[in-house]
Amino acid sequence: MKTAAARVLLFSSIGHALMHLMTAFYAVIVLTLAAVWQLPVERLLELYAPATVLLGIMSLPAGWASDKFGAPVMMVVMFVGMGLSSIACGLVPTGDTLALSITLCGIGAFGAIYHSVGIGWVIRTAKEQGHAMGVNGLWGSAGLALYGVVPGVLITLASWRAAFIVPGVVCLVMGAIVAWQMATKRIGDRPMPATPGIKAGRAEFWRVFSVLSVTMALEGVIWQAVMFGSALVFETRFQATSVLWLGLATSMIYVISGFAQYGLGRRIIDRYPLKNTYVIASALQVVAMLGLAMGNGYMALAGAIFSAVLSAAAGPVENILIARYTPSKYHGLGFGAKFVVAFGASPLAILLIARVREATGTLDLLFLGLAGASVVITAVALLLPTERSMPIAAPVPQPAE
Repeated sequence: MKTAAARVLLFSSIGHALMHLMTAFYAVIVLTLAAVWQLPVERLLELYAPATVLLGIMSLPAGWASDKFGAPVMMVVMFVGMGLSSIACGLVPTGDTLALSITLCGIGAFGAIYHSVGIGWVIRTAKEQGHAMGVNGLWGSAGLALYGVVPGVLITLASWRAAFIVPGVVCLVMGAIVAWQMATKRIGDRPMPATPGIKAGRAEFWRVFSVLSVTMALEGVIWQAVMFGSALVFETRFQATSVLWLGLATSMIYVISGFAQYGLGRRIIDRYPLKNTYVIASALQVVAMLGLAMGNGYMALAGAIFSAVLSAAAGPVENILIARYTPSKYHGLGFGAKFVVAFGASPLAILLIARVREATGTLDLLFLGLAGASVVITAVALLLPTERSMPIAAPVPQPAE
């Protein structure tokens, strides 16, 4: 019989997968839309920029709502809202770029709920926080892996409309399931317990958050650049024209990084100092960016995979630090603020991809610049406090009030 904590991890992880799938699959769908609508890829890609803005700024009100109403309620809102928005995208009239941009904004706005709510929900209920983050991250990476495969298959078998509508229906079903679990009190929420050996005061909180604000903003640009730029890089380096092939190549990045994050959770994050893990992962991003900028097709693919693996190590460290140093009653706001910063920089990546590719025909210059950004991230990360990652005992979660 599943414990309440196991159910929380399951439903939060499914939400993580769907959120990443549905906030990224446009990067693949847009390749078909460009052909069907007879519009440049760059112009259609720019339609998603407002959605990425909402994916960032809506994290803060979502976090506030989570503190007030509880994580389970907000997870239901996310599933239902994201599902309806995706279905609406699939029903947009051909060529109506304004309607498509508006419905994509719905996906961004409701998708913003997940990281403010679901990550903290898991950490608060987990005994081994690193392991729980590894499992949760594996599901998130599965969603990223599927963002290439799902639209590629649905477009090949049906149309670009199906690529939006089918995942939307799945989201609605999940919303109904989580609502039922909440109503029957099989899942709930609880405050964050204290962590042994960690001194968490106002000074420590602001030190951690100030450092992470810089590193997460730059990492957000790198993450989105890899997510939305990889398919375009592969299209050029491999001279591929099949949307399904490009989707499979892109998915490989997140399949490998997902399993890496699962392994890193218990073997690295729960065992070694968080700061050391974060600094090393940030430094190695330089190598990954150079692979994307200067390598041939296979080197670029390896660079993208390596970048995703490194992000899989750095992301859970950020989440655990935020959870430990943010007062429990402001947990949602803490995670909301984190992802406002992390995702708030994302539109810059989208615009840079469009502008650099339009000006130079490639993304080489962009990834060279991001190699420099990785050096800055590493230097700033050295200012984090040093602590030992220590698993804590977790009491049984209580129903949300």
